[in-house]
Amino acid sequence: MTVRRAVAALAAVVSAMIVQAGLVVPLAGHIPVSLPAILVAAVALATGPSTGIALGFTAGLLADLASQHPAGVLALCWLGLGVGAGLLAEHTTKRRAIIAGALAALSTFAAGLLLAALGPYGTPAMDCIRYAGPAAIGDVAVALALTPIVQAMLRSPALRARPAVRRA
Repeated sequence: MTVRRAVAALAAVVSAMIVQAGLVVPLAGHIPVSLPAILVAAVALATGPSTGIALGFTAGLLADLASQHPAGVLALCWLGLGVGAGLLAEHTTKRRAIIAGALAALSTFAAGLLLAALGPYGTPAMDCIRYAGPAAIGDVAVALALTPIVQAMLRSPALRARPAVRRA
């Protein structure tokens, strides 16, 4: 991974968290739509499981450290999201968006259940089950808009890995 790609990944994760807090949460209300999870899934679908695991863990840990719940819950769930999405990396762009949204909803559901099991940190398990369907619809809708943008950014020549230069 190049330095430019690492900086771009960090900027994308931080931007997704800011947009999540400032725009997505107020618009979605009680429905747990997760823009950072969709970003992890979209990147992993384009680049494979190794990038997915790194980005998922990093994004999840940053989100954990910025929240009130125990650190590691989102890191674990989004790490799994990155691996799972990365293993499905050969699909077309339209399918990638639907898969990214569905996997993001699944990871949000898993994180909600894990937080409910850990105690008073999250919503009750019944609320996780009640909002699973609307969250999946919201995540797929956001992923349909976000995934083509992520794909275009990852194809950018400025972010591509450069081949090693041979010196004689």
